[in-house]
Amino acid sequence: MLRVRTMNAVGYASLAPEQVKKVQKYEEELGVTLLAYKMPAYSKLNEEGLKRIQALEKELNLSLVAYNV
Repeated sequence: MLRVRTMNAVGYASLAPEQVKKVQKYEEELGVTLLAYKMPAYSKLNEEGLKRIQALEKELNLSLVAYNV
């Protein structure tokens, strides 16, 4: 069975109150909403794995990122 992990593997970051204030300041200044995610570590791919993922990206016309979860 094929398993595809989506952004569900990535959780929201826990921010300290002073960090929240900084983010809110940027949101106000830029007129955007920012989401803070805690990202897992990038996977280390061998050349063959990287080529396979790049081929899939081209086939599907999207970007993929490999993470360790």
